[in-house]
Formats: sequence, C-alpha cells, structure tokens
Amino acid sequence: MTNSIKKFDPDVLSADVIAEIRENGVAIVEDVFPTVAIDVLWEKAETELDKIEPGGGELFGGAKRSISALFARGIEFSETLLLNERVLELMDGILLPECPMASSSTPRPAADMKAVMRTLTDPSYPDPLVGPNCHHYRINASVAMQVCRGGENQLLHRDEFRYLPYMQRDPAGPELTMAVMAAATDFTAENGATRFVPGSNRWPSDRFPEEHEVVQAVMSKGSAAFWLGSVYHGLGINVVDEPRTGFIFSFGLDHLAQEENQFMAVPPAIAKTLPVKARQLLGYRSSPSINWVQGLDKDDMLTQGESSLFT
Repeated sequence: MTNSIKKFDPDVLSADVIAEIRENGVAIVEDVFPTVAIDVLWEKAETELDKIEPGGGELFGGAKRSISALFARGIEFSETLLLNERVLELMDGILLPECPMASSSTPRPAADMKAVMRTLTDPSYPDPLVGPNCHHYRINASVAMQVCRGGENQLLHRDEFRYLPYMQRDPAGPELTMAVMAAATDFTAENGATRFVPGSNRWPSDRFPEEHEVVQAVMSKGSAAFWLGSVYHGLGINVVDEPRTGFIFSFGLDHLAQEENQFMAVPPAIAKTLPVKARQLLGYRSSPSINWVQGLDKDDMLTQGESSLFT
C-alpha cells in the first residue's frame, strides 16, 4: 500500500491516472479546472452558504456547511464541472460503460441478450477490468462544501456503503462509483484537506483503517482529487480561520439508485436548458432495460423518440 496520494501534471495521459486510481483508489490531477471558472461558481454558491451555520452532525464532523443540486444552479456548473473532458475520460476508464462520454473514448461493443444471460452460468463474464460494466453512468450526488474551523475528523467511510447489503465489497470486481473533489481554495493539512486511505479499495470488507494509514489530499485551487467508492476517506479538521472550500460530484453505474435524486434536484424545466450530454449525465437517458419510458428518446428522455429495445 502506498503512503501518499500520487499527483499528476495536467498534461498527463488519462491512462496513467486510471492505472493509479485502480491500484490505490485515489489520485490528484493538478489544474483540471480554470481558477477563474471556479471563482465564478463559488461566487454563485457562497451567498447561499453564508446563510448556513456550520454543522453536519456525527457523520460530517460537525464543522461543515453545504448546498446540493449544483447542476440546477446555472449552466456554468455543467460547463465547468460536469462536461470537463478530463473528468469524463477518467470516468469512462474506471466505470467502463458501453456508452462513454468523453470525446476521446471508444464505445465498447454492447452485450447482446444471450451474452448477458451467460452471467447466470459464467460469473467471470464480463471481465470487470474490460467491461462493459454498465450501459452508461450518471451523476450520483453534487455538493458545494465549506469545511470551517473546528469540529472533528469525519468518520472514515466508503461511499459504496449505501448499496449494502445488496452490493458486497469485492476487491476484484467492478467499481460502482467514483467521486471528484474540485478544489475551490488550496487544500492544506491545516484547513482540513480530505483524508484518504490509499490502497483500501483492495481491502476485504472486514479490514478497517488505522490512523497511521491516512493521508491528506493536499492540492492547489483548480486541482481535483478523484476517488473510488471503495476507498476509505473523510473530511479533515480545519484548524485555521479560512474555510476550505470545494465542489464534490460523484458518478455511479446506471443500474444503481442515485444518492441525490437528480430528477427532483434538476427537474425537466431546468434540465432542458442544459446541453444534451449534461442531461444524459444527470440521468435523462435510459439503457435497453432500465429507466425507459415508452415514447421518449432513449438518449434524451426530454424529447419524443424510440424508448428502448423492448418497446
């Protein structure tokens, strides 16, 4: 297990970052987002956050404030965060969909129904490192967060705990979710940079982290941490007066329930104002067998069209 979080320059090949994330569960890519664009987003979020008293209870350490439904708060959020090509390349490489979202990614052959039925008798199919592991992926949750002075370290946890007991931890299996933290300020050890346990994505379910295994995601404004739902992590304690701020958004496989209900967070009237790719990432699309509605276009469910293989 590594005792640090590997950082990558902005011009690194996404394949190198994907390999690191698969191995140790977390990686940082510097300068993913233009700082000017991040400032615009934070200005829109800060006014609302300033009205909220720090809190969060036991799970969040008691010294954070946050707002959700980021992609309903202006097209800038989709253009800067959701449709970022680096983000989509990494999601394509980890979640392995039939329908990738990055312009540089190559679609994977769709599994026909006979092949799908093979899973009943051949548990090795498909190869979780090759895929496809889903038809598409979509936003799981979105949050603008400030970590304020005080509180406690957040309980170290895996994001995939939400799917227990139905989806059991399998270190050799496909990944269910991946999250992004876009730094809106510099992340330092003093202001509570997110704590990770690199390598814990390969642990069995009964292996729990010890404090000496924890590493903080120290990074500059505009950089981003990417982590698997199978890696232990949590907010750190901020011991300085200036809040540590960032935007968190995560993606999950299409057949999993979304942590944040995007159809309520970004209702159709707002979703129609966003680019089609953003709508797809929010969940306004269907797979051949999941989430379809007869008479609505399978790739853009806010328009009329062919709904799925079965209708």
